[in-house]
Amino acid sequence: MNKPQISSRAKEVIASPIRKFLPLMRAAEDRGIKVYKLNSGDPDLPVPPAFFKAIKNYHQKNLNYAPSPGVKEHVAAWQKYYRQFGVSLRAENIIPTVGGAEAISLALQAVADPGDEILVFEPLYASYRSFSRMAGIKLTPITLSIKNDFALPSLGTIEKRITKKTKAIVVVNPDNPTGKLWSDKELDAVIKLAKKHDLFVISDETYREIRFKGKVSCLLAKKEARDNIILVDSVSKRFSMPGARIGCVASFNDEVMVSVLKFAQARLSAGTLEQVATIPLLENSRRYTTSIKKEYLRRRDVVAEGLRKIPGATFKPANGAFYQAVRLPVRSAEEFVKFMIGEFSYKDATVMVTPMKDFYFTPGLGEEEIRIAYVLNVNNLKRAMEILRRGVEEYGKRLGRQGVLGY
Repeated sequence: MNKPQISSRAKEVIASPIRKFLPLMRAAEDRGIKVYKLNSGDPDLPVPPAFFKAIKNYHQKNLNYAPSPGVKEHVAAWQKYYRQFGVSLRAENIIPTVGGAEAISLALQAVADPGDEILVFEPLYASYRSFSRMAGIKLTPITLSIKNDFALPSLGTIEKRITKKTKAIVVVNPDNPTGKLWSDKELDAVIKLAKKHDLFVISDETYREIRFKGKVSCLLAKKEARDNIILVDSVSKRFSMPGARIGCVASFNDEVMVSVLKFAQARLSAGTLEQVATIPLLENSRRYTTSIKKEYLRRRDVVAEGLRKIPGATFKPANGAFYQAVRLPVRSAEEFVKFMIGEFSYKDATVMVTPMKDFYFTPGLGEEEIRIAYVLNVNNLKRAMEILRRGVEEYGKRLGRQGVLGY
């Protein structure tokens, strides 16, 4: 008898480039090797105490479903949070979600049907690939290059990729996985195209406050394009609490928000307790975000200093988020990562980073690039960068210079 067949979408969704090496990492730890984990955007910084205080102070007898549009006080806290960036939203303009991941999924489904297209810039946070495939949406990539710090190409180059099926453009700012910070000129160019072609702009601002130059802003403040912009957001990174799984979708476009609400009703609600506990954080966000920005800048500089010691490494220090993209002198970053976890150690320690290949759509791109998440303290980062340097050196010796260099 033949086995029943799973769906084509199940077969085609890629494994997470961030999480797929977990078995190798656990095997290394079982051998007694300490693994410095620079692969996942899982901050090591402490959660604001107000979060746990709010949980302790929750004395309801029941833990009921939250309303699909969100706990009223929690939505009001999001409103207060956005006002500091010049954005005045009504309660109906915001819907809490199960983390930023669900916000992405709901936004994609609100603007595109199966077979429609959404314009994205590669390398791109891998969850967009999975969610679009699950929804039957085609992502049309425009390639950005590490050689020019992932700068946008000309407006004409982008416009050539727009078709009758294109429904939206995705902007991740600050960017995961590259650490790119979009310039005002680049953002204005995207908005100009969106208005010209009646497209939505899905603005992913999960790392909004973690930027190392310029003023913190929100794209929803662009009044001339309010009907075009859909914001996806999360508390995960700015408050160092990805395990709380709270985000939101926000837009001035009433039709979009009615649609998102219907999707939200289908999945019932985001967590009640988490919504309640994040209220004081959103109401007083700068108490925390000011300090974490300074801390991540210190870490960015440590990573940059370490990478400068690796002959052949190509990079420019990141301007936002807490990721550093770098091209290493290796032919296959994926094989290098396996080598680092499976074979290499220095003083009984090794480093786990993420290959960039799966952040690209175009075959052959990103083969020599890795993403470093600087989510460890400065002392551990210094040790990790020394191990990485020695690992690249040892990898080169093993394969021989001609086998390692890809150019």
